[in-house]
Amino acid sequence: MRPNPERITWLTLIGWLVLALVIAMFATPIALWVGAAGRPTVIRIAVAIFCACFVQRLLVLIRHAAAIDQAPLADRATMPSVESVTTDPLLTDLAKDLRWGGWYFVPPALWTRLQALCHAHWSVLPPELMPKSGGRPTWAEAERTVRFLEDGK
Repeated sequence: MRPNPERITWLTLIGWLVLALVIAMFATPIALWVGAAGRPTVIRIAVAIFCACFVQRLLVLIRHAAAIDQAPLADRATMPSVESVTTDPLLTDLAKDLRWGGWYFVPPALWTRLQALCHAHWSVLPPELMPKSGGRPTWAEAERTVRFLEDGK
């Protein structure tokens, strides 16, 4: 039997008690400050806040039980299934490094990893993707190379 997070447990009841105590902790100084004439109003507001929290939680449970927010089975059946995609860890590291383009030129270690990835995929970079700026590739050239590898050419 798998655990049900919506089940009422002793922890849930303790949580409601803590909520009531926190509301009372804020309402007590206010009730003392307004005096005897305003105390019933402060108590009513505190109880209304607690009841609003309780009703909100109850509505969430009802929506979950009635599956109101879930897509109908017919709609889920017509959606295309997405299989898990495995990527090369080296390509993932490169994508993370390429997102931060703090320098104009790609660091040599990153370019070496990119060339190793090309070699691992048995692909040769076409001449238009080779670095044109004196042997040091720019970030744009590195991004084009990664797109070339992602396309699987």
